[in-house]
Amino acid sequence: MIAGPARRRSALALSFAAASALLFAGCGGSSGPVEASRANAHLEAMVGFGPRPFGSDALGKTADYIDKEVGKLGLKLQRQELMHPKEKRQLRNLWVQIDGQDPQNGPILMIGSHYDTKLADGHADAAHNFRFVGAIDGGGGPAVLLELARVLTSPEHKPKANVWLYWIDAEESLDWTWNDERALLGSKEFCKWLSESKTLPRVKAFVLLDLIGSKNFKIDRDGNSDVRLLELFERAGKAMGEGARFFEFPSQAEVQEAQRRGQNWGTIDDHMTFSRYGVPSVLLIDFSRRIPGSYEDPRYERWWHTADDDLAATDPEGLAFAGNLVLQAWPELEAFVLGRK
Repeated sequence: MIAGPARRRSALALSFAAASALLFAGCGGSSGPVEASRANAHLEAMVGFGPRPFGSDALGKTADYIDKEVGKLGLKLQRQELMHPKEKRQLRNLWVQIDGQDPQNGPILMIGSHYDTKLADGHADAAHNFRFVGAIDGGGGPAVLLELARVLTSPEHKPKANVWLYWIDAEESLDWTWNDERALLGSKEFCKWLSESKTLPRVKAFVLLDLIGSKNFKIDRDGNSDVRLLELFERAGKAMGEGARFFEFPSQAEVQEAQRRGQNWGTIDDHMTFSRYGVPSVLLIDFSRRIPGSYEDPRYERWWHTADDDLAATDPEGLAFAGNLVLQAWPELEAFVLGRK
């Protein structure tokens, strides 16, 4: 992902939310159905494969690990595997469907997170070559997806809409400095396939988790996300008693300065690929104040694209928070999906 200068609702919904409120009761906070210890175990396993850039053997091992774990839940992992025509690297998009009421034709809620890590080897600048295991950036979100798979396959959390959990390959720019032509390659190929296979019209919303699992975790407002979905998650955060963790950044002054300069204050990430294909999309990200050399704030560690993004920088409660946030938002989120034509 890359940030700009500042960082890079119906009657059906109300009735469905009321009917589902008891089903998802108790989802607030990190002590909800998504368990910190389980998510952290997945994170540790993936980080244990080492650096996992697009096309690497280590990322292939990570894909096999995800396959094995969803198989334990009785789910069948699907793979979009191809040799990228320009980059000549193996691309592996992974997804699994958790059936709703109409598995073949019903609407789809997609929740995704990239599982590749930044390429930190072979760059001309020696400062960009180091061991990068991406515990937060490429590890946290995928670990949360595995925990969501466990929860959503339990009888008490069976969804009404079809749920696709999507592990995204090749999000990171292969060039150290962001290059649109060499980034978001996985979601570009996947959305192309969704369109060509005529599946795209069924995808009613896309939720992207990125940079998940840091200490003193928070969620930043994103200018490239669907406002309805942003507000939906903000309400969920408040219902969890965690409203203070939401949307402090970017500040209004930062947004106004970006707008004055005619610049985009949102984050360029995989959700934008889906938005371009007409899918309402939202990014849940902890990015602002995490970038070394910008907006110093003693409350937040700055590990982005550095060797410091390792297990020591993570908080398992941050993983659980992200998963339980999705579950807290579920009644409204699923109503949004079921209510869209």
